[in-house]
Amino acid sequence: MKTDKGILLLITLIFLIILPFFYLHQGLLLIDTGREFFIPSQILNGGVLFKDIFNIYGALSYQFNALIFIIFGQRLETLAITGVLNSFLIIITLYLLAREFLNKRISFLFTLFIMFSLVFRTFLYNSNMPYSFAIVYALSSFLLSLLFLIKYTKNNKPVFAYFACFFAGISIANKYEFLLYLGVLIYALKDLGIKNSLKAFCCFCLVPLISYGTLIFQGLKPDDIKLSAELISNLINAPLIKQFFIKTSFTVFNSGIFSVFAFFPVINIILLILWRKTILKNKVLFVFILSAITAGAKSFLVLNVNHMGVFLLPVCTLALILMLKIKYQKALPFILTAFILIFAADDFNSLKAKDYFLITDKGNINTYTKDGKLTEAAIGLVFDNTNSQDRVVVLPEGSIINFITDRKGDNTYYNLSPLFYYDVFGEERVLKHFKENLPEYFLILPIDNREYGYSFFGRDYAQKFNEIILENYNLIQEKNQIKMFKKINNLL
Repeated sequence: MKTDKGILLLITLIFLIILPFFYLHQGLLLIDTGREFFIPSQILNGGVLFKDIFNIYGALSYQFNALIFIIFGQRLETLAITGVLNSFLIIITLYLLAREFLNKRISFLFTLFIMFSLVFRTFLYNSNMPYSFAIVYALSSFLLSLLFLIKYTKNNKPVFAYFACFFAGISIANKYEFLLYLGVLIYALKDLGIKNSLKAFCCFCLVPLISYGTLIFQGLKPDDIKLSAELISNLINAPLIKQFFIKTSFTVFNSGIFSVFAFFPVINIILLILWRKTILKNKVLFVFILSAITAGAKSFLVLNVNHMGVFLLPVCTLALILMLKIKYQKALPFILTAFILIFAADDFNSLKAKDYFLITDKGNINTYTKDGKLTEAAIGLVFDNTNSQDRVVVLPEGSIINFITDRKGDNTYYNLSPLFYYDVFGEERVLKHFKENLPEYFLILPIDNREYGYSFFGRDYAQKFNEIILENYNLIQEKNQIKMFKKINNLL
């Protein structure tokens, strides 16, 4: 790899040159990205995941980010920098993975393609400030695991198997996205031997045991696990989540050139079947392609690169490149260059919409004007009308307001979008909880949930919840369509 030092340095320089344009210009604080700040802060306030804090992902990402908060402080920049470092790890690992199969030129172009298609996207689905740090931490550790698995398959050295299993454990402890990859891992390591297999298994279990062992030590009980499993099962089987994914998946077909990528997982399987004789002769290639297919299973029918599918794009694309290389190697540099230009142009063009500079007590960020003004107004209402001991529940979501203002919210029902209100928690459970646990304040934001078939909280859905508010609270202020309610028995 000595000959790759120059390319790696060039990738690093390009990354650092582009980064300032996008740094703190990504994500969407009022929606999912805000939760990524809120949950680690609640862990530091003594909350226990799956017991006191509702969580639909693995525990590790929130535990890790809580640790990062302890070291560097609870600010927007803290996780922004952490995300950037993880993104850099992703692209470097992808380059090294590509170099296991491809020449430097194609590997370099592939890495640039991922840089613009994943790292520097400005909406929720990017690797710097994502909708979920669980998925980007899971991705980086999965790629590291795959890199070491490829090295083991090539060299048959047990130490590579241990690292492959170790990083696979980290990936699963973050998010369950790459569970099917474990089947490939078992297949590729089947000749490891009993003693080495036991060591590899211990490497895999190490981080998950520490992560979940910590929760048990903190007081997580079997009943808590049972309830969380029930709620997550409700989410997986929710009619509204199916409706959401159908709508969002097929929007890619209205996005011009980006619709091309939708078919990558299917094409990979078709090419694997068509060229199986050639591929099966190369175990290393077969292991990689099989890993890519299992990783992309969630987006098998449609890989929406403007949505969650973008996190699976790297391995799906690299698998496709490796198969196309068999017969169309000369065309690859031109195709990759075209894709780089398309995504780079779209990335820089999307920056125009991030034109509102939001200033907060916990850091500043560029965001969309509508969201920036709404967030700023909501923060102002909380500071103007509450004190540090008050509990302020922000609905239908907006836990970033609690994070920035240091006000307690509700660690279970912090998201009452239609999906969670009806299908995950159920209206009766939600109403019962709040009848018994009325906070000092409710802050109702005008967030449109039309992707779930409803629009505004309290008007188009959750009308019974709205009745509870009207019976027990007074509207004390309304600003930018934000309504702030104070519990009646707290009025002077």
